[in-house]
Amino acid sequence: MYKKHNSCIVILMLLISPMVAADRISTPMEAWFLQAACEPEGSKYAEGFCEGAIEAYYSLMPNWCVPHNTTHGEVKRHVISRIQEVPHGSRRVPAEKFVWEQISKKWPCN
Repeated sequence: MYKKHNSCIVILMLLISPMVAADRISTPMEAWFLQAACEPEGSKYAEGFCEGAIEAYYSLMPNWCVPHNTTHGEVKRHVISRIQEVPHGSRRVPAEKFVWEQISKKWPCN
């Protein structure tokens, strides 16, 4: 039993260590794809993907100047409203950059 337990820990460590060691998540997704996921009439799966992607991107922002009393929901709703205002399919920039720009414009660092 003890040997089996140790081998499970070793396997788990081997699986997790590349994720922990990664400096950043690769972000090849373009804003048009995020725009499609954030459609107001989308499925619950798409809604969850949209909000999760936005949260993942802003968690990597180098400068976070959003006031402490602003909720994460407010930040996500702001980004979603901005991405829905852009003509469909015209955003060929990285989604991460789009999210960062929208948050920085709304809540600039002074």
